[in-house]
Amino acid sequence: MPARSMAQADLIAQTPRGSSIQKIEAGKFLVCDSENVCFFTRSLYLAEEQLEEMELGYRFPYSTNFCKART
Repeated sequence: MPARSMAQADLIAQTPRGSSIQKIEAGKFLVCDSENVCFFTRSLYLAEEQLEEMELGYRFPYSTNFCKART
């Protein structure tokens, strides 16, 4: 199988912003943003979490736990 076809076959997800999740071997995933900043993860769940953080700039629950300080 040509390298291009192999890479496409291992592509799990690609977002409109250009981030992607690719399976690289059994139980390992490569998560990359549109600027080719990449991270390795050991599960698809962790890959999805990393992708969400890359796309949104933060990770749940921190985005919803901010509250005004009472003075």
